[in-house]
Amino acid sequence: MAMSTDLQQSGADAFIARLAELGIDTVFANAGTDFPPIVEAISKASATGVNRIRAIAVPHENLAIAMAYGHYLISGRPQAIMLHVNVGTANAVCMLMNAYRERIPLIVAAGRTPFTETGSTASRSLFIHWSQEMFDQAGLVRESVKWDYEVTTPGQIYPAVDRALALANSDPKGPVYLMLPREVLADSIPAECKPQAPQVPTRPINADPAAIDEAADILAHAQRPLVITASLGHNAPAVAALARLAERFALPVVSHVPKSLCLPSNHPMHMGFAPDDFVAEADAIIVLECDVPWIPKQTAPAQGAKIIHIGLDPLFARYGIRNFPCDLAIPGDAALALPMLVDALSRKRMNADGIEQRRRRLAARRASRHAELDAQYERVRDETPIHPIALSRAIDRIKGDAVLINELGVQIDHLNLTAPSSYFQQSAAGGLGWGLGAALGVKLAAPDRFVIAVIGDGSYMFGNPTPAHYMARAYELPVLFVVNNNGGWGSVRGETRAMYPNGYGAHANRMPLVGLEPSPRFETVVTASDGYGERVERPEQLLPALERAVHAVKIEKRQALVNVVCQMV
Repeated sequence: MAMSTDLQQSGADAFIARLAELGIDTVFANAGTDFPPIVEAISKASATGVNRIRAIAVPHENLAIAMAYGHYLISGRPQAIMLHVNVGTANAVCMLMNAYRERIPLIVAAGRTPFTETGSTASRSLFIHWSQEMFDQAGLVRESVKWDYEVTTPGQIYPAVDRALALANSDPKGPVYLMLPREVLADSIPAECKPQAPQVPTRPINADPAAIDEAADILAHAQRPLVITASLGHNAPAVAALARLAERFALPVVSHVPKSLCLPSNHPMHMGFAPDDFVAEADAIIVLECDVPWIPKQTAPAQGAKIIHIGLDPLFARYGIRNFPCDLAIPGDAALALPMLVDALSRKRMNADGIEQRRRRLAARRASRHAELDAQYERVRDETPIHPIALSRAIDRIKGDAVLINELGVQIDHLNLTAPSSYFQQSAAGGLGWGLGAALGVKLAAPDRFVIAVIGDGSYMFGNPTPAHYMARAYELPVLFVVNNNGGWGSVRGETRAMYPNGYGAHANRMPLVGLEPSPRFETVVTASDGYGERVERPEQLLPALERAVHAVKIEKRQALVNVVCQMV
């Protein structure tokens, strides 16, 4: 890796140069009055021909974080974001919560209002510089980042950036927060402060061989084993390792609220997304990179079942209460731990006939599940308003090899998903408004890929749609957006009815705090940024409308949005 050799004239020069040296080629930024040194540094680097950073101006901070998040999902490279002091930080908190829970490595840098009133070219020069000062700006994000630090002298720029990237990229990965006062960015770097060889992130965590052998003993004696996972798909080699393990030993796999594609849907051991029946009958369960393997008030493991948790942080130390049974907790990178488990099981005396009987039993169960899914579709395919299952099947027909971003838009049971890194769902944190920006970030990272974002109407409004469509136009990111427009908060209605099935709300003509009507004409929002928009109300209109939108994206190279009026189920 190239090292800085020239004296950097300012802290901002050093900051931009060091990011580039560490392999970060893009900064997603929402600028403010703390940014003049950054603007000057980027301009200087461009004018002198040394700029290796692409600065992308994003007109909302939540969108900036979501774009960086989406970029990482495809590129696998940590991304950098720069925010405007406390107010920009506050706007970004929701998406930072999402990134933190899904272990997305981001360097989030924020300005700090100038701390001097006079004496520096960077001293306070606007009235807002007094009111924007906080006693603990980083406190806004401290529960949603791995590490935070305020740089207090220009000489700290190099080591602070180095440490930020090393920590963000060490397992469990996650965002970090770096505060950069305007004085630090504007002041000169002392001659004696030169960059050193950067810190490196920790090596992948290898599981304890003795613990893996103990897990293999449990599985070898199990008659009804089960694997439950949720976030394994962020680690593509681990997906392949799970596929080999499950196939060889006939281990059924359930993806419970998956955040990514944990196992191809055509894999013979893929048993869907509902764990309850499997959990109740299993005598051994591997909880694999899964924060919530089942809902305890709905189901529980059988008496005597052995529960094994495997993952980078198998007990999820940053969750408050998470008291799922655990007989064996094994910290480790699943891409390393799962091949070890295959080897350990291979050395055990296994009942080969029992494995084949289980394989046949699971094949029948899988066939029955697919027949029921087809029957579900046949029952609702012609209903008006359009049923979400019909929308899901239509998306499946047109997606091809697309990267699919799903934020409360489609029912994953009705999708055929086979390629790793082809499907991503909203974070466990549940911060709405992620899907628009994530899709744009995916497209930025992989400009040749077809990208579809299917988003609930409430999530669409949370996602800063005007800035999002502006970004698609300004940076030539043609994405197909599909809005599942059910006119309200379906999850709020569902939970209210579940808690109070005989309550007033369940029987009200119009449940309060649920409806989002009259629904906006979402298809017109995209046209303000030269996109193609269409509204669909009847099932026979759906597929032709989607095909026209695909044409707009693939052939005309512009974004498209299809507003699909759906049932709330």
